[in-house]
Amino acid sequence: MKMKQVLRALLPPALLALILGSVFILPRHEALVESSISPDLPVDFELPGWQGKKIQESEVERSSLAADTRFSKAQYTQPRRVFWEAEKPPVEVSIVYSGNDMNSSIHRPERCLPSQGHIDLRTSSAKITLADGRTIAFTRLTSRVPLPNRDDGLTLRFVSYYIFIGHGTMRHTHLGRTFQDMYDRVAKGYVQRWAYLQVNSYWAPELKLTEEETDQRVRAVISELLPHQIDWSAM
Repeated sequence: MKMKQVLRALLPPALLALILGSVFILPRHEALVESSISPDLPVDFELPGWQGKKIQESEVERSSLAADTRFSKAQYTQPRRVFWEAEKPPVEVSIVYSGNDMNSSIHRPERCLPSQGHIDLRTSSAKITLADGRTIAFTRLTSRVPLPNRDDGLTLRFVSYYIFIGHGTMRHTHLGRTFQDMYDRVAKGYVQRWAYLQVNSYWAPELKLTEEETDQRVRAVISELLPHQIDWSAM
């Protein structure tokens, strides 16, 4: 009886060690297999009433990741319909492609956002139905960014959605991506280039915006963007 308990306790770590060890001994493609999401973010957006423009990644973003990391970013805005209407904050889309070393190229935003002034980070799982009917799981992240140099003490409140997109696969958590990557190395014999997609915007009561309205705007951009941005034939 004791022997069975010992074997039962040793089996999970033994299997994990076998899987990890297999990553380094099984054959792999020399080149990375590319992610299924395109870096070509559209400027002419199909969502009525929205406009887009390409933007550059910040120095803080660039310096926190490996030198061979690739970025693609755009902002989407809703122009005011009448001159007295308050201008809404942009919805920002970021795609970050891993380099040769996945661990130093992309990671959970919870690791790097504090260095950009974000506090009170909270995550949850959420599903978004795309314009083409597909339903995708994301991680929803909320945070706050105090603006200490403003006299009014304004604090911006962010709503973000993120997901990791590999070659023919999507995972909405860092742990899920890690295990999927291990499985593909062992079972399929290749290393894939992962892309990290994040879509966010901000709100504040002083801006006459609510979290619910901001959430709807972010989800609307995701819903219209992803059907055209991802190679679904590989999924």
